[in-house]
Amino acid sequence: MDEIEDINPQELKSGLKKIRRRRWFFWIVIMAYLPAMLIALRSSQPNQAIGIVFIVWILSLVVAVTLMALVRCPQCGNCFHMNGFMFRPVRKCFHCKLHLTADKKK
Repeated sequence: MDEIEDINPQELKSGLKKIRRRRWFFWIVIMAYLPAMLIALRSSQPNQAIGIVFIVWILSLVVAVTLMALVRCPQCGNCFHMNGFMFRPVRKCFHCKLHLTADKKK
């Protein structure tokens, strides 16, 4: 998969849209932590609520990171955010350098 294939613009657009949706889900899960904890602190049993919120948040984060790490680049077919075992939520594919907004530039 070292060579970059020519793909049609529709496949490129749908692939990048999938990557962007998963990235939004990841960032929303991260940003939901503090408001969820503040709501849990104001409940009638804060210790129990904090534990439940934390477990649900961690599970959501694991799902979000897994979905984001396994999404494939529409151009080269490799994992978009992975380089070996290293996961980084960057805006370009590690392998073919396809930008996240390549379908919007023209």
